[in-house]
Amino acid sequence: MSAQAQDTRASRIPLIGLLLVQLFVGYEWFMSGLTKIYRGGFPGGLAKELSDKSTGAAQWYKSFLDGSIIPNANAFGYLIEIGELLVGAALIAAAIVWLLRFERLPRGGRQAVLATTVLASLASIFMAVNFHLANGAPHPWLIPKDGFDESVDLDTLLPLIQLVLIGVSVAYWRLERGGKPLGRRLRSRFAGPVPVQKGALR
Repeated sequence: MSAQAQDTRASRIPLIGLLLVQLFVGYEWFMSGLTKIYRGGFPGGLAKELSDKSTGAAQWYKSFLDGSIIPNANAFGYLIEIGELLVGAALIAAAIVWLLRFERLPRGGRQAVLATTVLASLASIFMAVNFHLANGAPHPWLIPKDGFDESVDLDTLLPLIQLVLIGVSVAYWRLERGGKPLGRRLRSRFAGPVPVQKGALR
């Protein structure tokens, strides 16, 4: 294997690791939505769940829950189920396509994969932040109440991870806007200067 091919493969290792993280995050969202649908009872029990858990929520958010969400909890329950399922499926599909076929896709296909990752991540961040606020959880930079509590819960950790996914997708999108496929850019970067043969025109 040439040194250029080895460098190109090595440059993909961090990206592969990040896409595996995206797969795991997508799996978490997909299974969360699927469990709610399969077990049943989530939309019907959401109002009571929110009423019980939101006692420690910030007053402005509790007023929002009491005035808008809890009276329509059944409809919001179905939206949450479907939203989690779709977000998870989108993140999983985008990661698999990016891992296996990204270089072979046309420019529009690559941009569609990146846009899917960004939109799914934004939707999941929105849901996770609302779950965090509804549970009345403390801000992640505060010290937990006792040694058995987590300093960063899952609904705080997921948005941070997905902000990274958004940042990477936007960076790749900007590289793709130049029109030259990203793989060729990386290969030309690692290939170094092209040697000029004797007698060749400069």
